[in-house]
Amino acid sequence: MLTFIKVDRNAALVILLAGVIGFALANLIPGLASGIGDIHHYAELGLALFFFVIGLELKHELTEGVFKQKRSLLVPVLAAIFGALIPAGIYYLVTFNDPVASLGWAIPMATDITFAVAVFSIFGSKLPKGSKQFLLAFAIVDDLLAILVIAIFLHSDVTIALLVTGSAVIGILVPSKWATGIQDRVQPWVYLIILPVYAFSSLCFELNVSFLAVVSSLVAVAVMMRVIGKTIGITLGAYIGSLIAPSAIKLKVIFRISVLGGIGFTVAFFVNDIVFGANQELRIEAIVGSLVAAVLSTGLAAITLKTKSK
Repeated sequence: MLTFIKVDRNAALVILLAGVIGFALANLIPGLASGIGDIHHYAELGLALFFFVIGLELKHELTEGVFKQKRSLLVPVLAAIFGALIPAGIYYLVTFNDPVASLGWAIPMATDITFAVAVFSIFGSKLPKGSKQFLLAFAIVDDLLAILVIAIFLHSDVTIALLVTGSAVIGILVPSKWATGIQDRVQPWVYLIILPVYAFSSLCFELNVSFLAVVSSLVAVAVMMRVIGKTIGITLGAYIGSLIAPSAIKLKVIFRISVLGGIGFTVAFFVNDIVFGANQELRIEAIVGSLVAAVLSTGLAAITLKTKSK
């Protein structure tokens, strides 16, 4: 089972299936959603291991992976920065007239590494060498940016701030000779238990109004705009970076990969819990917006990444 879960597409499937089951049960069993709070709370605490793995991934990439040549950092780092700022800015522009809704500006910032890599593995196998490494690079950096935003700007309580930043920092500080081995042991359990339980409890809510009403709400629309914001931001950041440190990957390839940035799941849900945890209506709207954005981005990726056979 651990070997099965190490494959990105399998891990993504398990997490998605857990979320679907959570949503189905919540709408089939009255009262289940209201009683799931404790499970969701413990699942949030379990995310410490998820952020620890992000720290380990960053440490590996800095010492042995795509960031080993420090000059190569510039393009994916700027892609991640612009890819986080532009969706956040678009969200704020859409919602600024509503002081409560506008608090969710950080929700569309991060790319879900697991789902993005899973979609890439299905549709992007014919892209040039280095394409997957670029995807991993900007996705890891924008997860790190989201972690910093949570700790600094979102006024989360001390426990959440320590959970997020502390776990990631510990992962980064692990000696490089141990990082890969620890990641190989911890990551399968994160994918097999922690993230599926978190997806189950996050999507365990009753949809008491029409789907159309939720998906057309201000918050949902603002979150869904991440599909456009991520594509523009990642491509623009990579272009600016390539002017200083030319990239081996052509800009048109980066544009095709950037569509995957619209897939947000774990970190988007976590930020949503922080900013809208006390407002179930807005929380559900943001979840639905994230899910629709992920579906749209996956569909677009299938079109932009897939190349014709020779």
